[in-house]
Amino acid sequence: MDAFTRELMERSPLAGSVLELFDFVFDEQLLGSIWQQHRGRCYEDVLKFPDFLRLVRDALLSHGGSAHSLFVQLEQDEAHPIDESNFYRKLARTPVQISRGLLRDCTRRLQELMPVDAAASPPCFSAYRLVIGDGKKIKNAHKRLAPTRGYSGKLLGAKALVAVDARSGLALAMNDSIDGMSNDVPLVPGLMDQLRQLLAGPILSVWDRQFDDVLTMRHLCKREGDGFVVRTKQSHACFAVESGVESIDGQGRRVLDQVGVLGRGKRTMRLRRITLWRGPDEEDVVLLTNLLDRQSFCAADVLALYKQRWGIEQVFQQVTQTFSLEHLIGCQPRAVLFQFSFCLLLYNLMQVLKAYVAEDGKVLAGVVSMYYLFNDVRRELSAWAYHTDGSWPRSRRDPLQMRSRLRELLQDSWNAVAYTKASDKKPRPKPKPKPLLHGGHTSVQRLLEGKVRLAKTTT
Repeated sequence: MDAFTRELMERSPLAGSVLELFDFVFDEQLLGSIWQQHRGRCYEDVLKFPDFLRLVRDALLSHGGSAHSLFVQLEQDEAHPIDESNFYRKLARTPVQISRGLLRDCTRRLQELMPVDAAASPPCFSAYRLVIGDGKKIKNAHKRLAPTRGYSGKLLGAKALVAVDARSGLALAMNDSIDGMSNDVPLVPGLMDQLRQLLAGPILSVWDRQFDDVLTMRHLCKREGDGFVVRTKQSHACFAVESGVESIDGQGRRVLDQVGVLGRGKRTMRLRRITLWRGPDEEDVVLLTNLLDRQSFCAADVLALYKQRWGIEQVFQQVTQTFSLEHLIGCQPRAVLFQFSFCLLLYNLMQVLKAYVAEDGKVLAGVVSMYYLFNDVRRELSAWAYHTDGSWPRSRRDPLQMRSRLRELLQDSWNAVAYTKASDKKPRPKPKPKPLLHGGHTSVQRLLEGKVRLAKTTT
């Protein structure tokens, strides 16, 4: 290694951390086992599975999700392993079982590197693995396939139901459908089976509306000791109250905590219903849970846990906007699901990196901006790829050695100005309602002249 390369390595700690994390997570022995277990009738020839993953990684990280731009660069460097059309065909035929196994098994390795839990939770749930579940429609599929041409409107590429660890923020597993219009509920049993294989302890899962039917909730607590918290949309559902306790939360709002039986006939279940009245301007929150013990799990803690469900919406937003899911490499549903799985893995990898940067800065991981941190990662990776052949010195390390290596690389990497979220620098006040313009529109000139007309408000 010459002096220039050594100096460039020292000036690219984020790029080095990402590349070494890739080598640790995408261990060739692990990838070989995933491929052999889930490949079905697919086979390897010139392009091996680890090399295929590196091409997808480079397309997402360095070329904004454009495989064509990647292959143009590879052709200029005379380094393209296969023809571009063969890469697209291989991507389109990747079995969905590989996408699921890749996310699940590689995330298991990443979990070994997390320094601390990224988010705190009420101490009464310490015995549980807290999981948040929700569905994601993968949008903006391209109309390159012959049957998709000639239609106006947007296409859904696929549908995935994802489980996220509420403490670490890592996406743990997904179940999916190649039909983007399918419902989330039928995907619940398959996702819960994956989680029970992945997590040994009892699982407490948190879900939004549409998962509030009795049959689905039975799947959520199928294993003894598992619990759930589900927001219900069925305000009209039959609920036979056995007991109830009313209280006031910290903001002076009424909370009704009831235990009873939900449903009729064979579809009945003994549950606890917690209702939070939020006032005339906001929708009330009604939760169902099988945590019946009010003394061990008070209503305030259950409501606080449900509030963390919003974290999975932030995951989906960051995966879409930050990790190039807006630009789909392939147009076949299986290709879309593979890219989504890989983007979730990129998000998980950055969550680990963010945790170490936060540890270096002695701040909470939630304070660190994923957007600005990832921008710096991409900038360093681009500089490294431009000035070198793109390869980083590879070393095999166990989890303990890898944790030590990340701390060594990321020492003094915290930047309070660049990486602190804007909302943490200056918390945003609750926006005031804006007056409605008459007819819904007006001109800029009339606003400047103060001649604007407002719509009449009804009281």
